[in-house]
Amino acid sequence: MPKIIAKSNMTDSVTNFGGNLRFSPAEYLTPRSEDEVLQILLEHSGRKIRAVGRLHSWSEAPVADEILIDLRHLDQVQTERQDDDVLVTVGAGCQIKRLLAELDRMHLTIPSVGLIAEQTIAGAISTGTHGSGKHSLSHYVVEARLAAYDETTGQAVIRTVGEGPELRAARCALGCLGIILAVKLPCRPQYRIEEHVREYATLDEVLAQEETYPLQQFFLVPWRWRFFAQHRRETPHRRSALAGLYRLYWLLTIDLALHLVVIFLVKLLRSRAVARFFYRRILGLAVVRGWKVVDDSQAMLVMRHELFCHIEIELFVARPRLAEALAFVREVLQSFDGDPSTLSHATRQRLAAIGLLDSLLHDAGTYTHHYAICVRRVLPDDTLISMAGGLAEPCYAISFISYAGASDRAGFFAFASFLAKSMAELFAARPHWGKVCPLGARRIEALYPQLREFREICLARDPKGVFRNRWISEVVFDEPPGRPMESPS
Repeated sequence: MPKIIAKSNMTDSVTNFGGNLRFSPAEYLTPRSEDEVLQILLEHSGRKIRAVGRLHSWSEAPVADEILIDLRHLDQVQTERQDDDVLVTVGAGCQIKRLLAELDRMHLTIPSVGLIAEQTIAGAISTGTHGSGKHSLSHYVVEARLAAYDETTGQAVIRTVGEGPELRAARCALGCLGIILAVKLPCRPQYRIEEHVREYATLDEVLAQEETYPLQQFFLVPWRWRFFAQHRRETPHRRSALAGLYRLYWLLTIDLALHLVVIFLVKLLRSRAVARFFYRRILGLAVVRGWKVVDDSQAMLVMRHELFCHIEIELFVARPRLAEALAFVREVLQSFDGDPSTLSHATRQRLAAIGLLDSLLHDAGTYTHHYAICVRRVLPDDTLISMAGGLAEPCYAISFISYAGASDRAGFFAFASFLAKSMAELFAARPHWGKVCPLGARRIEALYPQLREFREICLARDPKGVFRNRWISEVVFDEPPGRPMESPS
């Protein structure tokens, strides 16, 4: 049997993209085939095992103390036709950008594309990665191939999940059902997107455009407190003659120049007044409004947020609560910036009622937000615990990004913790599993009505919690530290 390559020992550390996680697994293994994954499970039976993709996660989901498996070599892309449909089987370690490129050669693509294409397919579905105006990628998984232990014999086996509650669990499982080897997704013909940007004074004006532009995403600009909307819709029209110029403008102006300015303001200048002035007076000059351009879907839907190290928290709220939630966000940001007098009487009362007013007042002046707040609509998922899972209506993902250095994030973490806790209580906001996720088990359980069913499926398949790390055990399974849960009788 092929030899497994061990890439690290206890003295080495693994760091994620955001630089907020650093951990030292006992062994870091890179299998090159499914047989080698089974060999790892066989040789390390009884030890905790986690799998990682490109470590493009800010939550503690990828942390492993014992065995860490890097699946980068399992990156096959294979299409098949079933009746009138085309399906693609994708290896767990295949990056989304490679999958998109391979399918594009066949004039195909996947049904939902997220903002970042650096992730592996397994990492993306395991945490509920999404784009705007469609379901998350997890929703579309029709089959998952998993390496795990047989719950009766204890032998390492490969299991295919293709229907029922177990599939709904596997579509977004945080790695709790075993090591994902491959997933099967439906394909669709490659399509084009028409896009242009407009500025609006109110949220109602932006939402009124959704019927016309169902794939739009929009940004609440801090300190300017207006909205820039990227209006997007599918179109049968040809690729624009100036599409290449538009992409170059976007790369140089937004993906590079804007971020370099933000990093300069945050890391070097450290001036709140200048940051506020930049967003109020300067940013709008760089945004070209009304330029309608048509290009292929992945060119339009993917951005280059991986170019600069950052950290992020994202919260999901239902459509009826979006306006109230964004108004609350504005008050909280102003208070953290040092002006708690902007808190309305109603907000003070609500925060006092849930025991968080003193926390907000204590942290006033400790953090100035320096990046536009991205808002994307996500359709309900047929999953058990993805952020849009089990909902009756679309929700909106509200994303907060910080470019502060890894040693200068105390203010952001205080802000993120307060925002997650307060918005969970006030708006039933769900934090993204793959981003900063500071909630405990009590709040998580209240947010996910199908969490109990998910736990039961995982405990039946993995009663000893081999595939869970400490964070997942505590937050998702409400397991006391160091004490494994018993499987249901």
